[in-house]
Amino acid sequence: MELNLGDFTGKIYIDTNIFLYSAFNHPIFGDSCKDFLVRVDMEKIEGYASDFVLNEVFHKLMIAEITKKLKKNAMEAISYVKTNPEVISELETIWKEMKIIEESNIIILRNISVFPDFVYISQKYNLMATDSFHVTVMKKYGIKDIATNDRDFERVDFIRVWRP
Repeated sequence: MELNLGDFTGKIYIDTNIFLYSAFNHPIFGDSCKDFLVRVDMEKIEGYASDFVLNEVFHKLMIAEITKKLKKNAMEAISYVKTNPEVISELETIWKEMKIIEESNIIILRNISVFPDFVYISQKYNLMATDSFHVTVMKKYGIKDIATNDRDFERVDFIRVWRP
């Protein structure tokens, strides 16, 4: 049975793609992710994210804004920024989006040390490195639900996946 994010109440870990779908106004998942994040902000849901998730969001939003601004693909944009780092301080959208997250009611799980546990989780559930980190953080904090559109988490037997 697929669990719909719109039906969720309680305590939940928020994956990167939920923030990105909302920020980028994804044509299919944007509205449901925005609605979900509003419910978190209104404290109808207890939403959690790690520094690592927010770093992923920050990085992807930054690359997206740079590529749009420079009209270059991601690889070209990154190369350009390496020789013209001042481009970063000239960005606008990224700072607004990160401020919204900072001022929201999302509970930030900071400075988490979960090595070597994420290595074992990766091997046991056949997860990529980032996903195994998120699952390990969830386990450490007793969070059993995740808001994500990543089906790989469905392989983990001790969490429930809620999709937009």
